[in-house]
Amino acid sequence: MKAYPLKSSLYLVVMSLMATLAQADWQAGVTAFQAGNMSAAAAEFQAIVKEQPEWPGGHKMLGLTYLKMKKGREAVDSLKRAYELSPEDPSVQIYLGEAYIATGRHGDAAAFLSKVNASSLDAKQQGYLARLRATALAKSGQSDRALAEFAKAVRANPNDADLQFQYGTAAYNAGDTNTAVSALAKAVQLDPADADKQKAYAVALIRQGRLTTGSTKAAAYQKAVAAAQRVVAANGSFDNLILLGGAQMGAKQYDSAVATLQKASAKNPNDWLPDYDIGRAHIGNGQFRSAESALKNALNKAAGAGDQKDIWKQLAYSYEKQQKLDDAILAYNRAGDSAGAARVTENRNTLQYNKDVEAEADEIRRLQQEQEAIRKQLEELPGGPPPGS
Repeated sequence: MKAYPLKSSLYLVVMSLMATLAQADWQAGVTAFQAGNMSAAAAEFQAIVKEQPEWPGGHKMLGLTYLKMKKGREAVDSLKRAYELSPEDPSVQIYLGEAYIATGRHGDAAAFLSKVNASSLDAKQQGYLARLRATALAKSGQSDRALAEFAKAVRANPNDADLQFQYGTAAYNAGDTNTAVSALAKAVQLDPADADKQKAYAVALIRQGRLTTGSTKAAAYQKAVAAAQRVVAANGSFDNLILLGGAQMGAKQYDSAVATLQKASAKNPNDWLPDYDIGRAHIGNGQFRSAESALKNALNKAAGAGDQKDIWKQLAYSYEKQQKLDDAILAYNRAGDSAGAARVTENRNTLQYNKDVEAEADEIRRLQQEQEAIRKQLEELPGGPPPGS
């Protein structure tokens, strides 16, 4: 009988020792996690969940560690187990939604995160939840709902440059250009050294310029030029030079656009786009002969049928402005613009008719002048002009 208390005491000692070791493992895992040593943290938390498989805290920290290690599938498995053991823990819900995003399961993430009770979170956590929801919604094609969540997130964290950038990008993709410009302007203000933010801002401004009129249009293009210049200063790549050239054309800085686009052409001489844009810049400047030359160069380089049609249309316009109407008609037809070809054909026929009428009038005037000269000669003859002259 006395053996039972001894056995019971030994059991308690062993369990106490195990609890102490588990506590030591937990603290070691947390310390490693906080120090950024994720491999060590994962090893500690793996040991904890093996020893205490029903404790949600171990699974949660292991899943969060896997997230930091970019091991999405492992993170999902661990956090799903934590959620099964503690379904009311909002931090587990948030981390699991983040794991779904990390593995590309954006629809699952959007559906799961929409169930999280945000009222149980503080303002910072609510902002983070809104950010995750917005990302999941945007990447699962639910752009309208994503914008609403991004708006919540930026209200909670207005000075987060990356968040403003995400909000602006999502708004741009959803077609909400004004919101995109506003958010990206804030992102650039907060992080002016980030060329990606500057580039997205310039692109949004160019679209705003294209969609607006008057002073708003002019201001948008002027800002786009400034942003694109900063992008080119950071990286003078072909694409960035094309971006700057487009902004300069929108701002009607045609000579500057030509110079920029010539630099782009030098970087990639086989690409048709710089010559095409140079031609458009010359058209904007009223230099139609120079436009014709640049557009012909573009036509020689372009391989795609759609690209060639765009070039033919601009070339047709430059021909029309130079009164090369037969060439313009041919070019409009090559562009697939039958209405343009018909209009120029009518103009050519009208012009020819007017020329014919003018030529006929000139001939009548010539005949009248000859008749008047003959009459005067007859008047000078002895005896005056004959009767009836």
